[in-house]
Amino acid sequence: MSGAGGAAGAGTTVPGAPGPRDAAPSRGAALVAALREVRRVARGVLGSDAYDRYLHHHRITGCNHPPLTERAFWRAKYAEQDANPGARCC
Repeated sequence: MSGAGGAAGAGTTVPGAPGPRDAAPSRGAALVAALREVRRVARGVLGSDAYDRYLHHHRITGCNHPPLTERAFWRAKYAEQDANPGARCC
């Protein structure tokens, strides 16, 4: 009888106590969050988030006209950079 009772007791867990599988998702979630932050910073440094910032600005300012398409936005941005080079080296 003690063998049967011991086997039943060995498989029980305390409710709410972290198990071996509970630690992995939190580490994975932290890694995913860190990678998303790295991506966000890299996009900001490289300027590839400019269209997203344009759309956000367009939404919050209440513009009457529809926003530019992404293709039209980049064309206009590059045309502006070519017309007014500013502090670029080339």
